[in-house]
Amino acid sequence: MQDHKQVFSGSPFEGMAVKNILESNEIEVFEINSTMASIEPWAVTAGGFNPFILKVSDENFEKATKIIEAYNNGEYILED
Repeated sequence: MQDHKQVFSGSPFEGMAVKNILESNEIEVFEINSTMASIEPWAVTAGGFNPFILKVSDENFEKATKIIEAYNNGEYILED
């Protein structure tokens, strides 16, 4: 079985945006705590901080990290 690494933790709203960007770049994304993060974020993590987690396979980790960094810096451009 393939190992997976965390590439994102945050709000469900932002997590879905990041997930969509990664999937549009053909990176398979796995959601952790997605349902509970929306319903009861404080039940997932203390204080409800960054309850929504995304993971990718080891082989996609570097590519995903670069895409997320570009997104966070406002440099990510959607291509046709």
